[in-house]
Amino acid sequence: PPMIFAARLSAELRVALSPIGRVLLPVIVISSVYNVLLLSGSFFMLLTYDDVLPSRSVPSLVSLLAMVTVAYGFQAALDVIRGRIMVHVGSLFMRAISDRVLDVVSRYELGRGAMPNGTQIVRDVESVRSCLSGPGPLAVLDLPWIAIYLLILGVFHWALGLLALFGVLVLVTLMVLNSRMTAPLALETMRTGARRQSLADATLRNAETLKALGMAGARRGEWHAVEADYLRANDRFSYISSTMSGSTKAFRMLLQSATLAMGAFLVIRGSATGGIIIASSILSSRALAPVEQVIANWKGMISGRQALERLRGLLDAVPYEVEPMGLEPPKSTLTVSAVTAAPPGTRAITLADVSLTLTAGEALAVVGRSGSGKTTLARVVCGVWPALRGSVRLDGATLDQWSPDQIARIIGYVPQSIELFEGTIAQNIARFHPDADRDAILSAAKAADCHDLIVQLDGGYDYLIGPGGGGLSAGQRQRIALARALYGDPFMVVLDEPNSNLDYEGEIALGLAIKRVRERGGIVLVIAHRPSVVAHVSHIMVMSNGRMDRLETRQDFEARMKPPATIVHPDAKRMAERGAGVENTVEAR
Repeated sequence: PPMIFAARLSAELRVALSPIGRVLLPVIVISSVYNVLLLSGSFFMLLTYDDVLPSRSVPSLVSLLAMVTVAYGFQAALDVIRGRIMVHVGSLFMRAISDRVLDVVSRYELGRGAMPNGTQIVRDVESVRSCLSGPGPLAVLDLPWIAIYLLILGVFHWALGLLALFGVLVLVTLMVLNSRMTAPLALETMRTGARRQSLADATLRNAETLKALGMAGARRGEWHAVEADYLRANDRFSYISSTMSGSTKAFRMLLQSATLAMGAFLVIRGSATGGIIIASSILSSRALAPVEQVIANWKGMISGRQALERLRGLLDAVPYEVEPMGLEPPKSTLTVSAVTAAPPGTRAITLADVSLTLTAGEALAVVGRSGSGKTTLARVVCGVWPALRGSVRLDGATLDQWSPDQIARIIGYVPQSIELFEGTIAQNIARFHPDADRDAILSAAKAADCHDLIVQLDGGYDYLIGPGGGGLSAGQRQRIALARALYGDPFMVVLDEPNSNLDYEGEIALGLAIKRVRERGGIVLVIAHRPSVVAHVSHIMVMSNGRMDRLETRQDFEARMKPPATIVHPDAKRMAERGAGVENTVEAR
């Protein structure tokens, strides 16, 4: 069925498509008047041949021409109006679903693992909008008028009506065949196209690695294989669609000629007038036009319906979240209670039964080997990944009790992989808040000790960061990310390996930043590999295989890690002298 009648729509999609229901009746009325006006050409030819020519009446010809001109004018106006209405419906759908699309893109992988087909959801929304705004839905609304055209042809003569009915049945058969043959191919084309796009995005992100390691050749082979699959599916789809479309046009012209021949035969037999020959030809062509338009736009409607079904699945997978009332900002404690977590979409637990409590002014360094669960802990504490069991609480309340705007002022986060967004450095530090405070931006930059670094760049805080960091080094990006985490003086700051790319000056700046957060009554949780961070925290937690080995104060940790004192044997001096004498004797020999 056409996309606009697709079944199994979710409540959200029904709301987003509700403009169709509001404009459906007006569009049906406009389409009805439009299709009535389409009869004007047929009746003009009928009256011209049957009345004007025999009577040789010029005034009658002029009057008919004036009337058909007015009819054509209204016909054009109504066609434009209903087309613009559908364009507006498509735009309303896109605006209604836009926030949820961004919500799915930003939350899907954090809760359910890798998103199928990447950002295909963005292209799916565009497919639905294009389908709604295109001529396909209007052609569907014109289909019922085929019966009216067939009835008028039957009034001219029953043979003309039967001939046109035969033509409609043939075209409908072609339409059904087109649907059954192209639907699976359209789905395969979408899947292979998504794989092709994903491979292209991955190649763009890893261009440096491909060049340095000489992997371009191997990547090219994979690219050719994926592109061959895409072209194979797309070509088969296009071949069938073009074959059906060409067959439809050819059959329609053949039927028009057959209608002329039938009209001429009826005139010869004295069963019809000369005007009926031309009028019936035009009318039969008009009767077949909606079917031909539906077939021509079938690819877009099939793509739109499949896009709607994919949208339904993704929207159901990421339910709409009602914004909580919110609480006062936390001031005293972070409590992690028996937290167990795993990467979204997997069953491999990377964090098991971890519990800890930190109070205002304390900082915790989490150390351990790679893969011990440190980053998982950081992501769970920030609310990036959900906990399978246990809870994370600030002042006794779980994170979901604060609104997203409040969370932005409560938590500062430096992820392991630093990504800065396209925009100015000031915008990145201010997290792109539209009403960002200039003094708060400067304060955050100075707290991260990167103010001097920023002002040395062209444009300073207005330096434009492009894709991939915009020419900034890894260390510079890391220090700007630290300033972003400190913007607004958040109560809890979580740093995941914040010194992995820092030089000596950056290490000092990081230590000062941790010290300042503690002095103002904040809590810091830092994932560390370098021992330099340990000097700035109050507690150290050692992790192994996703579990907490021990949690202790920095003093206890340093005392335990201190090498044991050397025990001097009472006869050590005499033994050393004896050894030296033996060595000299050997040398003399």
